[in-house]
Amino acid sequence: MRAISLFVLLFFFGINSFAQKMSGFGAELSVLSLKPNFRIWTSKTTGFELFTGLSSELNSFKPNDAEAGFKFLRTIIYNRTDRTYFGVVGKWKWINVYGNEDNTSLPVAGLLIGKEWYSKRINLKGFAVELGYQYGVKEYSALNSNGISPGKQTFEEFPLILNFRYSFYKKR
Repeated sequence: MRAISLFVLLFFFGINSFAQKMSGFGAELSVLSLKPNFRIWTSKTTGFELFTGLSSELNSFKPNDAEAGFKFLRTIIYNRTDRTYFGVVGKWKWINVYGNEDNTSLPVAGLLIGKEWYSKRINLKGFAVELGYQYGVKEYSALNSNGISPGKQTFEEFPLILNFRYSFYKKR
């Protein structure tokens, strides 16, 4: 049992000595949001990303909702000029309720798969496409203009993750 536990820990958290360690800033355009982010690859197989930005609801395309979160990324296929990875996404979204001054917050979790390509002409740059699924549902009560609650309403996060990102990296 100890040997299996040690093997699992080394498999998931082991650091490769020939790793391409790099970090960088970038921007990500999603279906309903625009987010600046910071991504760090601690090895050629493990990466993390922090992001924050503005988003909108599906039925109202005003970017008035704030969101912040993280991604844990694991490389499946690695080449010197590109990598394919899967990841886990967790974010917190602060929603302006439809047409009201009320706010509510929503935790969102998701899974994604991505492909990132690198260009080394002048500086190290990366372009990535990510596709996945996310889930977040929040039930809240909103007040109308008379101060009366018409009942509970439900907000659902758009389930499709479709991200295009561009990053400027620096090797460490």
